[in-house]
Amino acid sequence: MRAAGRLFLERELASAFRARWFIAYAAIFLVGGMAVATFGLGDAIIYGYRGYAKSLAGLVHLSLFFVPLMALIPAVGAIADERESGALEYLLSQPVSFGEVFWGKWLGTAGAVCLSIAIGLGAASAVAVVRGVPAAVVIALFLFVVLLALAFVALGFLLTASVRSRLKATTIGMILWLFFVALGTLGIMAAFIRWGLPSQVLVAWAFVNPVEAFRIGILSVLDPDLSILGPVGQRIVSSLGVPGTVAVSSGSLIAWAVVPTFIGWAMFNRPDS
Repeated sequence: MRAAGRLFLERELASAFRARWFIAYAAIFLVGGMAVATFGLGDAIIYGYRGYAKSLAGLVHLSLFFVPLMALIPAVGAIADERESGALEYLLSQPVSFGEVFWGKWLGTAGAVCLSIAIGLGAASAVAVVRGVPAAVVIALFLFVVLLALAFVALGFLLTASVRSRLKATTIGMILWLFFVALGTLGIMAAFIRWGLPSQVLVAWAFVNPVEAFRIGILSVLDPDLSILGPVGQRIVSSLGVPGTVAVSSGSLIAWAVVPTFIGWAMFNRPDS
């Protein structure tokens, strides 16, 4: 990355450190994670693997609902705010390229979101390991949370690059988030029952939907007897096995992090952007 790109990256990181959202998100994760690690892992000592799996499921569902929002909101404002204020036009009139602006902002925003997650989950992860949770499981949880965050950073940058109004971009992003959450396992099962959709639709949607891909991927690592995965998750893991489920789920999240980012880059790089 050229010097100008690094300056934009550092600028976004510095802006995030000064922003209230960075502190608030890290604090919420820290409090929620510590609560689970401190009070929810007592059964791990008695019941072993099954005990901490069911306890950490609470942290998984906190991440499932909260991480998309903490990634989406700052990403949506990364370009739209400066476009609305006129600062973007000024920036692009300087000797910098569209790529340096876009990728510097993307890396800065993604880095700030991931750092907020690391601060929030770091203490909880340390406590969980001390209380008997294998380090490999904690690392898997952290990596899945980061992939989920990057997927929604990418979606936010697609919106901020293609929609000129921050309010409109944020509204669309919230609708998409609600759509993904509402049409998780229970939502698609209701559609399956109502319209008689083939069972393959359930499996396909579980991996197309980034929220559901995250849920099934990490819970397949946490739950050896599949009891907390639900019928769709049980079917998938029975067919693919745990390694296959983790691979496909993480592949789906990586695709969500990459494809919308490059579409957003193409939209931002248009002459009329």
